[in-house]
Amino acid sequence: MRKHTLIIIILVSAFLFPQPSIDLVEGGDVEHISLIIYEDLINEFFSNMGKIKKKEKNYEWALKNPRISIKDKKAIFEAEIQVKNSLLSVTKDVLGKVDVSYDKEENIILVSVVEADVIVDIAGYDIGKIDIGKHFKKSLKLNGPQAVSEYVEFPLPNGDIRKVDIEVKSYSLDLIDGAIKVSTSLGFKSETVSQ
Repeated sequence: MRKHTLIIIILVSAFLFPQPSIDLVEGGDVEHISLIIYEDLINEFFSNMGKIKKKEKNYEWALKNPRISIKDKKAIFEAEIQVKNSLLSVTKDVLGKVDVSYDKEENIILVSVVEADVIVDIAGYDIGKIDIGKHFKKSLKLNGPQAVSEYVEFPLPNGDIRKVDIEVKSYSLDLIDGAIKVSTSLGFKSETVSQ
């Protein structure tokens, strides 16, 4: 009977006085620094790329309103493509895959359009597949979460210098609704430099 009463008290206490949550990242470390990059920033970049168009033998195409949409833990490339020849014009939606990754050594977030194909026909005339993704070969590179500095030096009373290096021990990358979130856990290595 006492065991049951004790268990009930513990459970009720857990619900009434919940413990603060600590988000864990790769390696089980606590998040020290987080950075959120909203899709609006990436889409502003796309809107400033200028016109993306190409003239083929029998037609020409132009990409309109390229953008990234981040939902449900995935990133999607969206756009419209207008294809026209001397007689007709058609506009189709473009959907593509986006790869979002984090380079821990360089502390850079990479956003890459890896695939964006669209099959187009104009009035029953099959033009075929247009690979939009190949026109975005370079990844968009964004700086990751920044520590105050890469290292800190301070003098010791005996005249030596203590140097403390700051490094990323582990990280997590999450695609949240409308944004990319990168969190890092920092580690420290120190050495004493004699004078």
